[in-house]
Amino acid sequence: MRHNVGWAIPLAALALLTACGGFARDTHPCTLMGAPAGFRVEVHPELAHRVAEATLVACWDAACQKRTLQLRETWSEVPATPGNPVMTTDSATATVSPDVRNPQTPETFRWPGFVVVRDLPGKPVHVRLVFKNQRGATLLDRKINITPQPTYPNGRNCSPGGRQARLTVTGDGSLIPR
Repeated sequence: MRHNVGWAIPLAALALLTACGGFARDTHPCTLMGAPAGFRVEVHPELAHRVAEATLVACWDAACQKRTLQLRETWSEVPATPGNPVMTTDSATATVSPDVRNPQTPETFRWPGFVVVRDLPGKPVHVRLVFKNQRGATLLDRKINITPQPTYPNGRNCSPGGRQARLTVTGDGSLIPR
């Protein structure tokens, strides 16, 4: 009988530790990762291709903040030239010859764009979105009221990040809150 009691105590301790360890794994640690306050603007690709300048103006409490919205990547200005080191599987100092270089091409467009607007409130914000083409002609001028919502980059059990709102611009120029 004494032999069975000798095993019972370590097994009970192991069961207790396993139960506590399982509970500890269910907790969610909050990190210092944050999320900026601002607006995410998704634009239909056909319209985005024609936009040279995009601005967003957000107003609340009799104050406005104007931001430039970048809807696409810019051209790559740094071509690979002989003598510039390039990482390869063969050597960390291998160079690219002029014959191997790719011609300069525009980067793909980014949809959506994001603008940082600090201190967005949890109440309706009046937003004006303006797109212009390369000649300066207005392609889109829309206004909308939207309420930014808190983000939770670490999960809902942690403190919220910045408030954000999402807008979608359709191919026909409609502005839709999301």
